[in-house]
Amino acid sequence: MSIHVAIALWTVWAAWRWGRWTQFPQCYPTLLYLSCFQLLYEFFSHEKFYVWRLEPDQLINYTGVVMLHTFCIYPLTAFLYLTRFPEVEWRAAVHIAKWVLIYIGVEWVGYRLGYITYSHGWNCWWSLFFDVHMFLMLRFHHTKPVWSIPMTILSIFFYLILFGYL
Repeated sequence: MSIHVAIALWTVWAAWRWGRWTQFPQCYPTLLYLSCFQLLYEFFSHEKFYVWRLEPDQLINYTGVVMLHTFCIYPLTAFLYLTRFPEVEWRAAVHIAKWVLIYIGVEWVGYRLGYITYSHGWNCWWSLFFDVHMFLMLRFHHTKPVWSIPMTILSIFFYLILFGYL
């Protein structure tokens, strides 16, 4: 079985099991935000200048991998993250840390098995930094979508400049 398909199946099951589906309409704009910016990363980086790349496996090609992650895995994990977000500050910090550890743990395994490759100076430490940033921005977009867009654009330029794209 494909590792990407296995992660997608687990994600679908987890969202079905633990997602608070009555909150889906409130989460939908943030899920679109995440998918759009993932597609924007692919647009900038495709075949030319990626800092991380999801590698195909024996069952699914590169385009399929990107589509699976962009439209299934990332939005459903963000849905779980958002619908289970606690209101108490210290619990919110633990919640963010839990999701960062899940993402970085899965990525580290994927990297060790060759399903993720890095270039242009990116590494697991940058992924850790990015995951913290991403989960904070997902929550920010969920609560203040208008303010999150300029912050996201600034973040994009930060990464593009830091890693030599611009």
